[in-house]
Amino acid sequence: MTASLIAWRAVLFQYVSFLSAYWMLGAVGFRYAILRSNARAERAGDVGVAYGRAAMSAAVVGLVGVGLGGVAFIESLLKRAEAKHQRFIDAFGAGGTASLAQAILLGVSLLGFALALRRVSAGWPIAGASVVTFALRNVLGGRLAGMVNPLHVAGGSLWLGTLFVLVVCGLGQMLRAPLPTREREQAIAEMVHRFSTVGLTGAAILGATGLITSWTHLNPLSALWTTPYGYALITKLCVVAVVLGLGAWNWRRVGPSLGSEGGGVMIRRSASTELAFAALVLLITAVLVSLPSPKRPDASAVSTHRAP
Repeated sequence: MTASLIAWRAVLFQYVSFLSAYWMLGAVGFRYAILRSNARAERAGDVGVAYGRAAMSAAVVGLVGVGLGGVAFIESLLKRAEAKHQRFIDAFGAGGTASLAQAILLGVSLLGFALALRRVSAGWPIAGASVVTFALRNVLGGRLAGMVNPLHVAGGSLWLGTLFVLVVCGLGQMLRAPLPTREREQAIAEMVHRFSTVGLTGAAILGATGLITSWTHLNPLSALWTTPYGYALITKLCVVAVVLGLGAWNWRRVGPSLGSEGGGVMIRRSASTELAFAALVLLITAVLVSLPSPKRPDASAVSTHRAP
């Protein structure tokens, strides 16, 4: 893989786009799958206070995700304007309904997370509906890539995005809260056990859509070991295997220690290592997206080499 094949500006903003999706969907996934009703329950107690603070921290992550989404959106318009020698406003207009809808959904998501940060009850439903719609806006586009790619990102966000918010906001708040050890460890164990279902579901969606995408782009299959795209995909799969291995380790080895003293610190440390490798996966994926997809040799070119 040579440096000339990689457009690093495109890689950077693709990475920003991934982080945006992971943090927005991760915040929503954390609020509705991990905290559930606990963000409002037992508010008078210390555990309830910690849940409420975790929800507010998740809203901050969501707001940052919206901001990154806005940066990626503006960059896409600038790139379009540059390619077609247009003004920015003309590039936005050329996008038609799609550009307008994207801008509106980002604005509504911003409003939802801002309201959630202020503990307004309507905040999380608004954020949840707009973020999910924004993430899946291309699913009904009719093209296979347009349907599979959003689901692929959504699956990764459900798994690793929610894990990020769980570690930073959930475990972070619980470990800092002035709680008795038993209550703290039980609350952490409950959150991690709830995440197990979310993580497995997200990983399954990610794996299934990843296989479809690979099958679509690796045409012929030999492109896997003969093209820069294939080399990058192999690298990604190797790092994904490490992430899956760490996840399995957390489940089988660290999980049983949850509920006992020190279990929360241990799971946070091991999950942070998993997230570090996940960040590397995202970077490799951003590079992968910037590379040209392998193409089957043209039939006419093949025919010229056939014996008369």
